[in-house]
Amino acid sequence: MASRLLLLLATFALIFVSAAGQAGNKIERLRPFHPSCSTTHNYTDGSQYKKSLDQLLAALPAAAGGNGWFYKGSAGSGPDAVFGLIMCFTDSNATLCLDCFSRAPAGITTVCLGSQNVSAAYDACVLRYSSAPIPATVDLREVFAVYTPISGMSMTSEAMQGAWVPLMTSLSSGAASDPSRIFNSSTSYSGMGSQEMYGLAQCTRDLNGSQCMRCITSYAKRLGELFPNNTGGAIKGYSCYLRYLVAPINITLPPETAWGPMLILLTPSRSIFGISGGSRVTSSHACLRIRCGNFWRYLSSSVCSFSNSLSGYTPSTRVNSTPVMVVGLWCAHPDRSLRPSIRQAVNVLRSELPLPNLPARMPVATYEPPPDAFYTSTVVTGGSSSTDTGTTHQSSMTITTVLPK
Repeated sequence: MASRLLLLLATFALIFVSAAGQAGNKIERLRPFHPSCSTTHNYTDGSQYKKSLDQLLAALPAAAGGNGWFYKGSAGSGPDAVFGLIMCFTDSNATLCLDCFSRAPAGITTVCLGSQNVSAAYDACVLRYSSAPIPATVDLREVFAVYTPISGMSMTSEAMQGAWVPLMTSLSSGAASDPSRIFNSSTSYSGMGSQEMYGLAQCTRDLNGSQCMRCITSYAKRLGELFPNNTGGAIKGYSCYLRYLVAPINITLPPETAWGPMLILLTPSRSIFGISGGSRVTSSHACLRIRCGNFWRYLSSSVCSFSNSLSGYTPSTRVNSTPVMVVGLWCAHPDRSLRPSIRQAVNVLRSELPLPNLPARMPVATYEPPPDAFYTSTVVTGGSSSTDTGTTHQSSMTITTVLPK
C-alpha cells in the first residue's frame, strides 16, 4: 500500500514538473499601450501579405539588435510588400531592449488582428509596420505620458521654469543635430535636494534634424501642460520620446557592432573613405565613412586604386572601381534608413551581394562625426523601481496616463 502511494505521489510530481516546464517555455506576448490598428483592407491568414508580414517581423529582432537598436526595412514586393520599423528607447537596458525586440513582433499580430497598418509603443521599444513605405516625417501622436514624483522633493513654478526652458531647448536642438537622434543633458535649478534637472530626447533615426526637433518641441510643450510642477515626467510616441527628472537618468547606449579589420579604399589622394574597427556604428554612419571633400571630384574620373597592404585582401579578391563608387553613393543615400550596414557594404565590395539600386540623383557627400562626440551617459546610483521609463530612486513612483488619440 505504501509503495502504491509513493508511486502515485511520484506520478503527480512528474506531471506537475512537466506542466511547469511547458508553461516556462511559453513566451508571454507583450501588450502595447493603446496601439493604432487599421480596420480597413485587412489581410487574411494565408495571404501573401501575411507571409510578407511574418517574414518582416521574424527578421526585425536580429536586424535591430545588430544595427544600434534601430531598424527600418521591408519584406515582400508589389502589393504584398510590408514596411516596418522598430527602435528601443535608450533609457531601457540591454535586457529590456532585446526582450522587447523579441516579444513585441511575436505578439503584435494577435493584438492588431488582420491590420495592415499598425503603430505600437511599449515600455522599452516602438514597433510600426505598414502596407506603404513609412514616411520619414514626424508622427506627433502621443501614446502615453507618465509623471514620476520623488518623495521628499518638490518643485516650485519658479524653479521649474528656470530649469525647464533651457533644458528643453538643449534637448530639442541636441537630438536634432546628433546623428543618433539621441541626446541627454542637464540644467541647474534652485531648489531643495537635487540641484540638477536631467533630460533625455530621442527620435527614430529615419527622421531628419528638423523633423526630430519638431517632435521634441511639440512634446516639450505638452509635458509642460500635463506636469507643470512635477519632479519628473515623460511622453512616448511613435516618432520620438522625451523625458525629464530631477535625478540622473540611466541611459544604455547600444552595443558596438562587431566587424572585421580596417579596410581602406584609396584614390590617388589616398584619403577617400574607409572602414575602421572598434568604433561605434549607428545607422547614420554604419557604412563606409566618407572622409574627404574631394570624393565627388574623383568619382567622376572613375579612378580607384588599392593599397598593397590591405589586410586580408589579395589581388584576386579586391573589387573593381564600379562597386566602390556605387557603395560610396549608397552610403550617402538621402534616406538614412536605406543606407547600408558595414557588413552589407563589405559584402557588396566582395561581390557577395549584388549592387544596390540607387536613385538617379544623389546628395553631396558629407562626413558625420560619431554620436559619442555630442553627449555623455549618466548613470543612476542607488536602488531602482519598476517604472515604465527607466531607473529612478527607490522612493519614487510612476503614474501612467494613456492619452486619447
